[in-house]
Amino acid sequence: MRLMISLAAAALGTAASAHVTVSPSQSAPGAREKYEIRVPNERKSATITVEVHFPATLRVTAVEQKPGWQAEAIRDKTGSLTGVRWIGSLPPEQFTEFGVLAVNPSGGGELAFTAIQAFADGTKIDWSGTAGSKTPAARVRLSR
Repeated sequence: MRLMISLAAAALGTAASAHVTVSPSQSAPGAREKYEIRVPNERKSATITVEVHFPATLRVTAVEQKPGWQAEAIRDKTGSLTGVRWIGSLPPEQFTEFGVLAVNPSGGGELAFTAIQAFADGTKIDWSGTAGSKTPAARVRLSR
């Protein structure tokens, strides 16, 4: 019985800590990479938009057009792709993944992908915090 209670508590703790993530979590400097942005919905309201801002040093060449979602490019003054807003509907207790093709910067370090997840009830989560915070940005480590 104690084992079942412990397992249930662990599962609840894990579910409550889910956040927007990017995989792979490690890549090589200068590499061409397909990144998957995973978005879980643990709220009681549908996720209706996911807006992702790319690291300034990452050169994004394409974003995935996912069935049931509309992708809107976010560009800077020079026309460079700096983010994307996916508009659709993700019901509670489900997740989805959005693909991004990119070229990593030539130097090592860390890439931070920030995101804003908006819900049908009008609430938002800003996934731009530091590692270990309640709302961390998704991070990728670049190393050889």
